Order: sequence, then C-alpha cells, then structure tokens
Amino acid sequence: MTRLLRIEAAGATDVGRQREHNEDSFASDADLGLFIVADGIGGAASGEVASKMAVDVVHGCCADEQDVEITRPSDLKESQSPIELRLLSCLWQANKQIFDTGMRDLRHRGMATTFAGMLVAEGMAYIAHVGDSRVYRFRSGQLTRLTEDHSLHNEFARRGEILPEGIDPIIARSVVTRALGMERTVEVELRMERVEAGDAFLVCSDGLTGPVPDDDIVDVLAAAPDVESAVDLLIELANQRGGPDNVTCVVVRFLGTS
Repeated sequence: MTRLLRIEAAGATDVGRQREHNEDSFASDADLGLFIVADGIGGAASGEVASKMAVDVVHGCCADEQDVEITRPSDLKESQSPIELRLLSCLWQANKQIFDTGMRDLRHRGMATTFAGMLVAEGMAYIAHVGDSRVYRFRSGQLTRLTEDHSLHNEFARRGEILPEGIDPIIARSVVTRALGMERTVEVELRMERVEAGDAFLVCSDGLTGPVPDDDIVDVLAAAPDVESAVDLLIELANQRGGPDNVTCVVVRFLGTS
C-alpha cells in the first residue's frame, strides 16, 4: 500500500528589476498535486498570454476526471502510465491552443512559452518540461536537476559539438529550441521520480537559475523554515543579483504522515 505523504507548497512570481512586464505564470495546487511554471516568449502581452494559457489549460485538464484525449497516438509508448498519458495530453492541448491562437490573431503571432511542472500521484512525481524552465529535487542536502534545458547551447553540448564561431555562448543559453506553441506539434520530455519524506522540489523559470547559482539555492532550501520563506528568499536573491528577468518559483515539500 502506497504511503501518502503530506504536502506543503508555495509559489510566487516577480517582474524582476530590468523588465517592464511579467511574462511568467504559475500554479501551485497541493490538493491536486500539480505544480507548474511557464515562462512566456513573444514579448509583453503575447508572452503573458501564452504562459497563462499554458497554465490554465494544463491545470484544468489535470483536474478533469474524464478520460484523457490522446491526440497524437504515434508519440505514445507502451510503457507509459495513465498519469503520464494525462500529462502528455494536457500539454499537447495547451500547445495546440497557443499555436492556433497565434495563427488566428496577428497580435500574438509567434507567441510561445516554456513549461516545467510536476504532477504528484501514488507516491511519484511525474515531471514534464519543454524549454528552459526547470525542476529540481533537494534531498539529504543534495540538489539534483531533473530537467535538461532545451536551449541552443545545450543542443550543441548534447551532441558533443562546439558552438559555431560568432555565436555568443551567453546568448545561446537563452535561445530556446523547444516551447509550447512554437510549432504545430511539440515533443514533451517526461520523467518519474519517487518522492520521500523530507524531499523538497523546486519548479522555476530561468529568471532564478540565470543569476542564482545552485549552491545558493541549496543554502536557501536547507535553511528556510517553511516553503513560503523559501520562495520569498529565492526571488529576493535573484533580484539582489540584478533581477535580469521575470522570476518565478514554486517550492514543494513532502512531510511524513501524521
């Protein structure tokens, strides 16, 4: 019998110190076990529209108890569980709505959004991501990144190739190669991780991971007395380091059964 753990979660978003608009969106729903962050692409209103649409569609779809609609059966694997299928279907629906909206409305043409999130069920964290927003696990003092950035820099690194001459590595890290709404279809990366009492998970946009190194994230997650304090301290750190981008964090802690 699966031992259910208690969940504490908090999330917040901040415009940062150098942007006029906040294009990030998030959802933190401990009752549903869903924790997601989306970082919009497309400038001002369009990025905000795309990220909010992604969060709203995925949240609503995961909360829907009806059978999932499998829209791309060719992408499915025999080993995928019903929960994975639900996550995939939700993200495909979000991708379609964002892409179709951009095609219909010239004001939002080309809008897209990164996505990172986890759905907790049956003692497992089902993690899905597209783009360069991230999910981390903090366990026994160790921080582990559970997602791999879909960025131009990382695509070359994964192939063991160096960037072509003339491409700035810093810029290449910020160029997203995969996002919801970027194309008519999207490849979503999935991962499953068993959760344990004492675990903390962090879902965040690159507004945090750009200016704040992993060691500082560890210090906050280790010392913060509660999830609300952890979120506030992480956002404060990003802004202390210049706040170059919108910053969004969701922190989830798993506690032993009472």
